[in-house]
Amino acid sequence: MANLRKEQLLGKVLDAMREGGWLPSVLESTHPYLIQAVNQEYFGFRVRLYIWNCTHGGTNRSADEYRIQFTDAPIARLGELTLVLGWHDEAGVFVGWDVAAHDGRTAYSSSAQVKESTLQAAHDRAFAMQEKGNEIVVAFQPAFFVDYALGLTSLHQSAGDYGDLALLNQLDHFDDTALAQVRDEARRVVIQQIARRYRASHFRGTVLSAYGHRCAFCGIQLGLLDAAHIVPVFSPGSSDEVNNGIALCKTHHHAYDSNLVAFDVDFRIFVNEQRMTQLSQRGEGGGTQQFRAALSQHLILPADPRNYPGRLYIERSFEVRRWDL
Repeated sequence: MANLRKEQLLGKVLDAMREGGWLPSVLESTHPYLIQAVNQEYFGFRVRLYIWNCTHGGTNRSADEYRIQFTDAPIARLGELTLVLGWHDEAGVFVGWDVAAHDGRTAYSSSAQVKESTLQAAHDRAFAMQEKGNEIVVAFQPAFFVDYALGLTSLHQSAGDYGDLALLNQLDHFDDTALAQVRDEARRVVIQQIARRYRASHFRGTVLSAYGHRCAFCGIQLGLLDAAHIVPVFSPGSSDEVNNGIALCKTHHHAYDSNLVAFDVDFRIFVNEQRMTQLSQRGEGGGTQQFRAALSQHLILPADPRNYPGRLYIERSFEVRRWDL
């Protein structure tokens, strides 16, 4: 298992923030790092980042024990979110510890531990919680980094609250009935947000994999893809089935949701001529020729026909998106 340099560990964090749709900036570039993140609505937050490789505890430790080794003391600072993290490269997950449980403690507590089973559970199911003494340890995939950071306080509640948080170990069969039993409102919101992210992440991974990480409208890859719902997610009749999804680049996703382009049950791609005329009349028709030229005549479909867009979803999308093809 690789031990990454500090700048590589920082890179993992910055990539995770970008994957979650945030724009990070490094304000202090020596460890512990200070990072500011801003989203498209210009909401922002700052985190003080302590991060180390998460490695096996050694021959004197349990075979199931992994840990981070403190090289400087984590210190909670007023007005900052303080993250104490490990990165396990083989599992591809972060591990978070409560800074309050390790604040300034390198003199007599030089490491923080996590079980291998917790790392594996996060690798398999996106999020995993572990009760450890008076502390709750959290392991999570990079796509959930910002959810972890913003939910930090609720996620590292005292171990007496572990019953509610253990719901995050069951995201693959999570239901609203269990969520309704969480009495603490802040904790319920955090759990709900992570559950929503999990569903979106699962949908995205399934759809992009089906389409070979290629835009169905133009064929571009380059890591610029979204998983778009054919019947929009909040509309009646929508679902997270792969047949209600289509891989689209950022431009064509926005064009699809703006009713500038669509496709029919024979997978033919159409341009909304009425919308094009309206844009031209407003003096916003620049690039029309290039836009049309980039479009395929038919969808670039998945290799497996079982993953093709579903006819009923396409027909329902005509109604919801108000297309008349």
